[in-house]
Amino acid sequence: MEGAELLRRLADGSLPPGDFTHRNHVRAAWQCLRSHDRLPVAAHAFGDLLLAYVRAVGAEDKFHLTLTLAFMHIIHARMSSGEEAWDVFAARNPDLFSDARSLISRHYSAARIAAGRRAFAEPDGLPLPSADPV
Repeated sequence: MEGAELLRRLADGSLPPGDFTHRNHVRAAWQCLRSHDRLPVAAHAFGDLLLAYVRAVGAEDKFHLTLTLAFMHIIHARMSSGEEAWDVFAARNPDLFSDARSLISRHYSAARIAAGRRAFAEPDGLPLPSADPV
């Protein structure tokens, strides 16, 4: 499924929850970043899209605002250009899929993550990578 189709299916709630794997989660975030000019706009648009989707499928308890926005920062920092294909990006960044927990733990303690489910928590470790503040 193409990135735009993935976003459309998230938006209309037609993506089966079992198909929203971590890989598709990263792809949807990447696609949203490609679709918007600035990180803050893309991050908040994706957060809104994701929250609406998890509500529609009855999984609102899985939504975590801080993790969503922090991962958007990390993905954005890894994007070399707006023209890079998804497959190239994914192949160049395997740790986004295999080691997401470690990537986040560079920026956040477990306590800070626990406190940031519904409201964005600033990192208490390394600053999030970004040229655009959210």
